[in-house]
Amino acid sequence: MKLIEYTPEQAPLLRQTVGHKNPFSSLLHPPFVDYYYTTNRCCRLYLIMLEDGTVGAILGLERLRFEWNGRELELGFGSNFCSVRPGVGGVLFMHWLKSCQGGVVFGGSEETHRIIHQQKWTYYPGVKSYRLNRSYPSYHGEAKWRSVAKSAREWICLRLARYATRIPAIAAATTVHEEVHYDRTLLPSSSPFSFRFAPTLEYLAWRYNTGLSFVRYRLFRILQDGATRGYVVLNDQPHRLLIAQCDGDDPAVLSYGVLLSVLKASRDHGVPREVVLTCCHPVMRRIYERFGFVDSAEERPFALGSLRREVDLPATDTSNWHINIDVGDNGLRAPFLDQEPPCPTVP
Repeated sequence: MKLIEYTPEQAPLLRQTVGHKNPFSSLLHPPFVDYYYTTNRCCRLYLIMLEDGTVGAILGLERLRFEWNGRELELGFGSNFCSVRPGVGGVLFMHWLKSCQGGVVFGGSEETHRIIHQQKWTYYPGVKSYRLNRSYPSYHGEAKWRSVAKSAREWICLRLARYATRIPAIAAATTVHEEVHYDRTLLPSSSPFSFRFAPTLEYLAWRYNTGLSFVRYRLFRILQDGATRGYVVLNDQPHRLLIAQCDGDDPAVLSYGVLLSVLKASRDHGVPREVVLTCCHPVMRRIYERFGFVDSAEERPFALGSLRREVDLPATDTSNWHINIDVGDNGLRAPFLDQEPPCPTVP
C-alpha cells in the first residue's frame, strides 16, 4: 500500500473509484475537487493505492484553526471518506489524527461516527440548527399527496425581504456593507466566545472565495456607528441561504449583522428561500428566534478526538461556543451551481 496526495492527473482514477459507489458524490465534480483539495496546503485529498493500481481508500483532510480561551488549536476535519477495501480506511484515519493536534467531526456519515465511537471521541451537545422558511424537498417515488403538501407549505413561506420589520429599533445603529475582498479590518480584535472557529485572513480569502464557479459566497462587513464589528459570509444558493461563517466582538451585534446580511442578500430575490444556521450562544438564539428562526430540534453532531490528548475541552457547557454550519466541506456538496442537480440535497 502507498499513501499519495491527489493531483488533477488522477481525476479519471478518482471517478472510476467513486462513481460506482456514489454517483452523486462531490468528488465527481472536477472544479470543486481541484480547487478545494489542490490550491491550499491546508487541505488535501489522500488516496491509498493498492498493489494492483486501484484505490483502497480516500479521505480529504482540512486543517482548521480554532481558539479555546485564547489558545490556538489546529484540528483536522475529515471529508469525503470512502473505504473501498475493508480495513484500509483505518490507515487514513490514523494519518488524519497524526497530522494535527486533534480531529473534529461536525456532521459526518454513519461510517465516520461508527469509527470515532470506537475510538472514544468526545461528543459536545448544544450546537443547535435553526431554520427560517424551512423547505421540504420532494423526492422521486414519494406519494403524490406528500409532494402536494410540501408545495403548499412552501407556497405560504414569506420572501425573506418581508422579514425586515422584525429587526428591532435597538439595532438601528448596526448596518452591513457587501464586500468582494477580505481585509484585516474585518477580523475582530477580541472575542466574546470561549471556543470558536478562528480562521486567518488568508484562509477566509481562500475557503470563502467570492469568485468561485461552483459555489457563491457573499461577504458582508458589519458596522456599528461606522466602526467595523465583524463579518458575515453567506453561501448563496438558488433556494437556500447558509450562514457559512461569521465572527464579531459582540454576540448581539453579530446576530443583527447576520440578519441584515440575509435581508440584503435577498432584496431582489423573488422566491421565498430557506435560511439555515447553527448557534450555541443564548443571546444569539433569542435574537434569531424573535426574528422567526425555529429550532430544528436537531443537533449536528460535534465531536473531538486526538491521539496525544492535546485536545481536552470540557463537555459540560457549550453555551459560549461559536460554530457556523459551513465548516470543512459542509457547505460544499453536490449538486454545485455549475452542474445539473441530479437530486434534492439536505444540508
